[in-house]
Amino acid sequence: MKLLGLLNETINKKRLMSLLKTMDITGEDAKSELEDIVSYVKELPEELKLYRILSVDSKDDINKEELGSHYSTDKKNLLSSHDYVTGSGEEYYLVTVKAKKSMVDVMETLENNILYPNEKEITLKNKGKGVEIISTKKINKG
Repeated sequence: MKLLGLLNETINKKRLMSLLKTMDITGEDAKSELEDIVSYVKELPEELKLYRILSVDSKDDINKEELGSHYSTDKKNLLSSHDYVTGSGEEYYLVTVKAKKSMVDVMETLENNILYPNEKEITLKNKGKGVEIISTKKINKG
């Protein structure tokens, strides 16, 4: 299935429908859900503001060249309901970045939005290389 105007990436519709089935969504409901998720990704702006939580021993330990692949578009939801498991340090940081739409790994983003529907996840290619860091803020573990 080719998503016109969406990064010219091909998605595996059969794989996505299989994932929906594992989430107990089948038939017309699955088709509708897939259309909604594809629409969400297709309509992302050309420049995205994304959020990620990192666990490190100190702010100096944050790898600014490769912040990671998994982000959220929803800061409030990320802070209130996400497990703080990205890393193994004692301190937690909310990192806010700007990323170009072309950096989005479309298939992984679609899959993750099926498997984790409330996270509004955006998965970036190349471990987030090339994102622009807007801010890094220390937060308390939820």
